[in-house]
Amino acid sequence: MPELAEGDPEGLGFSASRLKRVRDLLKSFVGKAFPGAVLLVARRGRIVLHEAVGLAEIEPCRRTVSRDTLFDLASLTKPLATSLIVGRLVAEGVLHLRQRVVEILPEFRNTVAGPSSYKERVELWMLLSHSSGLPPWLPLYRYATTREGVMAEALRAFPSYEPGRQAIYSDLGFVVLTAVVERAAGERLDRLFSSLVAKPLGLKRTVFNPLRHGFSRSEIAATEVVDGEPLVGVVHDENARAMDGVSGHAGLFSTAYEVGLLAQGLLEAYRGVSDDVLPPRYVRTMWRAWSTGDRSYGLGWWVYDGRQSAAGDLATPGRCFGHTGFTGTSLWVDTELDLVVVLLTNRVHPSRGNREIARARPLIHNAVFSSVKRV
Repeated sequence: MPELAEGDPEGLGFSASRLKRVRDLLKSFVGKAFPGAVLLVARRGRIVLHEAVGLAEIEPCRRTVSRDTLFDLASLTKPLATSLIVGRLVAEGVLHLRQRVVEILPEFRNTVAGPSSYKERVELWMLLSHSSGLPPWLPLYRYATTREGVMAEALRAFPSYEPGRQAIYSDLGFVVLTAVVERAAGERLDRLFSSLVAKPLGLKRTVFNPLRHGFSRSEIAATEVVDGEPLVGVVHDENARAMDGVSGHAGLFSTAYEVGLLAQGLLEAYRGVSDDVLPPRYVRTMWRAWSTGDRSYGLGWWVYDGRQSAAGDLATPGRCFGHTGFTGTSLWVDTELDLVVVLLTNRVHPSRGNREIARARPLIHNAVFSSVKRV
């Protein structure tokens, strides 16, 4: 299984003085871009920085963040849960990437507008790479009151462009993927994640609906205040909340360490030295650009292509893979530098109105990447 142990920064090619600047920069954003955060940086399977700063909750009570604090990962659910589950099912022969969605979900043909021929052509890889044509988002929670009803509404949505011809980031595609994997495997997504990902890797603090799994409120970072109370241990995303907290686009909670552990396992698979998470061949398939639009998309992952992004502009183009989450989370894996960078924050607490995270993320990541001594 993948491991992350403490390492010597200088021995791993880091400038100690520049790492101090990373810490100072992270602290400078507390109270400005987010109440609290945990940043983990690892190279060659060794942790060179694991810093917790700020507050997990500021109202109605003040709680500090620790390294073990669970965060609502938001859209990091896409690469860390859904994409990995699909990969495991592909490896087992249950699914294949070129499979048409209607072969698994015949009701996907049904639509509220337009010709159904577009939907007949949608394949699994298109959902994973945001090129299915499905709209970016719909307020599904307004149209249905049950988990099954929300997924049914997603399946009825009509593509806004021809599948496979362009790429537009779509939460809706990953709601459809939820229905796909659950129909194909005969299990709910959270149970699939537990059996196919968490348990084999020994993950103890990476779950959907953490309050139902023995975690206390004091262990979890708060997000937005809703109806006078902050959400703690309850998914922030409204559509995922309407799906009982379990969806392919959002719902997963974890710590910076366990996110880093998952990323390290994938990095080792990419290098062909381990298949604990996924077969190496599939990871290499997953981490290549399948479609390009506002950014380059792999299968559930973003591929850094040199354009300014949340990863900054110092990562290795075509060799760095990651994602962000609306709640203020992000993960980047640079295979050229053998580097994992996890940044988890609760930037939507107490309100989603603070957009300073858009400035903070690239600055923090540039500081991390510039601290690596490149030879």
